[in-house]
Amino acid sequence: MEKIMGIVNLESASVHVEGIDNYRPVSAASFLGRYRVLDFMISNMTNSKINDIQLYIKNRPRSTIEHVNGTNYNINSKKGRIRILHGEKEYSSEVYNTDVANFKDNMQFIEGAPEPYVVIAPSHFVYVQDFNELVDYHIKTESDITIMYQSVSNAKEAFIMCDTLEIGDDKRVLGFDKNRGKYKNRDVSLECYCMSRSLFIDLVNKASETSSLFWFSDIISDCVKELKVTAYQHRGYAACINSLKAYYDANLELRDHAILKNLISDEWPIHTKTNDTCPTLYKEGADVVDSLVGNGCVIEGTVINSVIGRNVVIKKGAYIKDSVIMPSSLINKNAKIENTVVDRYAIVTHIKELKGTKDKPLYVKRRDRI
Repeated sequence: MEKIMGIVNLESASVHVEGIDNYRPVSAASFLGRYRVLDFMISNMTNSKINDIQLYIKNRPRSTIEHVNGTNYNINSKKGRIRILHGEKEYSSEVYNTDVANFKDNMQFIEGAPEPYVVIAPSHFVYVQDFNELVDYHIKTESDITIMYQSVSNAKEAFIMCDTLEIGDDKRVLGFDKNRGKYKNRDVSLECYCMSRSLFIDLVNKASETSSLFWFSDIISDCVKELKVTAYQHRGYAACINSLKAYYDANLELRDHAILKNLISDEWPIHTKTNDTCPTLYKEGADVVDSLVGNGCVIEGTVINSVIGRNVVIKKGAYIKDSVIMPSSLINKNAKIENTVVDRYAIVTHIKELKGTKDKPLYVKRRDRI
C-alpha cells in the first residue's frame, strides 16, 4: 500500500539465541529447512503491498545482505525497494546499540519518505498478518498508536521477557509489563506498532532526548497515558525467536501440518531466496518420519520428528530425532543426535552421540567438526 512505510525492526536487547547469534542476526538464521526468520515479516509487508521497506540490523550484516534483495520478495524496483540499514556509530557498549539509535542515524531516510503511515514490526517474530487490516483499524479508531498483540495461554513457557499489555475494556492500552513466565495467560505484545510517520519521528527524537539507552518500546510505554494507544488483536500462529529453546520449539512445532498451513499458504506466500538444487535423494535404508526436509539432501539414515535444511548429508546408520539440522551439514555414519541444533557446515563424525533435552537443547556451532 502506497500510504504505508514498512520498518522491519532489529531484535530487542532481551533476544539471545545461544550460539546462533554469534554468527549472524537471529533474523537471518535458517528456519524450517528452507527460509530465514526475517522472511516472514518481510513477506507480510510485501504481501500487504508495502513497497517501501527499511530493514534494520544491529551487527554481523553479511548473512542478511547476502540473503535479502527486493526481487526475492516480489517488490517492483520501479515503485519500491528494501533498504538495509544499521547504526553508523561505533558504540562503547552494546547497550547503546538500540533501535532508537539506529533510527536516529538513518533519520534522513525516514523523513524523506512520502508515506503518511508507518508500520514497525520485529524481525525475530514469526506470524502472518495483513498490515492493511491493522492500518484500517488504526484509522477507524482514530488512535495515535496501535499495538498488535496476541492473547496466549502458554506464557509460562513461551514469549519470555516479551512485553505484555494491560488492556482496558475499550481496547485502550493502560500499561506495559514483562512476561517473566509467572502467569499462564497473558496479552503479549507482538512488538508491531502502527502510527503516523510524523508521530514516529517525534517519538524517536523524544526517546533519544530522554535516555541514550531507550528503545522505541520504552518511549511508547512512557507516553501511554498521554496518547491514545489502542490494542489490535492478532489471531493465528505467532512465535518469538528470542532464545535457543524458542528457536528449537518453533521449528519442531511447525512440523505439524495443521499449524503450518495457518502460516504458509498459496494465498499468503512466504518469499525467500531461491536455490537451484536437486530434490532430496532418499537412499535404500533411509527412514524419515514426521519431518521437514529441504532440497538437495542425501539421506541414508533415520530421521524422526526433525527439521533438515538444504544440502544436508546423513550417512548410513545415523539416527536423528527431535533435532534441527541447518543447511550443508554432514552427519556421518552411526552418529546419534537427539534434542540438538546443529549449525551450518558442521560435521558430526567422531562423537557418536549428541543428546540434549527438550527444555535445554544442545547446540553444535557453525563449521564445527566433532
